[in-house]
Amino acid sequence: MTKLLVVLTQYKRNHLEKQLICIQKQTIKPDYLVVFQNENHIDISHLKKKYNFIHIKYDYNTKYFGRFASCLTFPVDVCMVFDDDILFGKDVLKHYSGECLRLNAIMGSNCRYSYLSNSIKNRYCSEGIRINKEADFLGHLWCFKKEWLHYMFAIKPYTYATGEDMHLCFSCKVMGNISSYLCSQPNKACISDLKPILATDNFSSYKTTPVELRVNIEKYFVENYNLKTLTSIKTNV
Repeated sequence: MTKLLVVLTQYKRNHLEKQLICIQKQTIKPDYLVVFQNENHIDISHLKKKYNFIHIKYDYNTKYFGRFASCLTFPVDVCMVFDDDILFGKDVLKHYSGECLRLNAIMGSNCRYSYLSNSIKNRYCSEGIRINKEADFLGHLWCFKKEWLHYMFAIKPYTYATGEDMHLCFSCKVMGNISSYLCSQPNKACISDLKPILATDNFSSYKTTPVELRVNIEKYFVENYNLKTLTSIKTNV
């Protein structure tokens, strides 16, 4: 029987209880539920008394890679890592993990395409997304087989400061030929971004991370690992 790990992220936003309530409502329950916390910005001690989860906390900032590294310590088959800025319908765990296993692919709730091409940039999930759509990399939520993390950590990141979304998807593609898909959301119960406004505050990575840095991460994989993106790359890199 497939075992599932869910990792929720706690940093500076204060949406954790809303996400824990979403987990309680799921049609399937994770075998392990982790709250991964960087630094001491939000006190969640009261939530530990109300909800059953494993609390992994660091007094320093492990950046974005720490929560993925924590997945390696759990005896599971599938991992789902959530950003702290989305709420989700009751079938999200069941639907995403099922599609991950069926397609043998990383599933996400926000898909993005090559920064080096001058065509498509982003496509966000909504209730209107009826079919899975292949992407270059994913955001907000990642559902993947635990065994694929060995690809992620086999390649030294261009930077540890950010870009773990690109690094996960790109490393899995170049080392294991594992594709990434924007997961279908055939009904409201499968929607994985019920409150998109949560992702527009000043903590949002798109406001704090220069686009040039993300371009350089992609160049790093193209130049050193022969990454082939879905869109044709016409830029000399």
